[in-house]
Amino acid sequence: MKDTLYVLRAGFTDQTTAFFCPYSAQVIGFLAYYPHVKDSLEIVEIDFPKPRHPLSDVLGDDHQSAPMLVLGGEPTPVPNVNRQVSNGHHFVEKTIEILRYLAATRSVPGPH
Repeated sequence: MKDTLYVLRAGFTDQTTAFFCPYSAQVIGFLAYYPHVKDSLEIVEIDFPKPRHPLSDVLGDDHQSAPMLVLGGEPTPVPNVNRQVSNGHHFVEKTIEILRYLAATRSVPGPH
């Protein structure tokens, strides 16, 4: 089963102003550098308003931040990456840790 990356859909509206999520954009930019990493993931764009389905359906209402990497199989230990568990799913939620995890598990250079 593939790891699933949840990102906020670009151009979402919050209080009548359109935005993009710089953290989601950072991960999407990393995937542009390494298309084979992108191909190894399921990518799901989610809307800004909460509850953020389908992410909240997987991890629960306490874990709706984006980007969020939900691990599809047995997680690989990676230095400086905090893996958490919710509803029986392992996940990584901080942007820099998502980048570290993807780089380490897909054999590409990591963030400096």
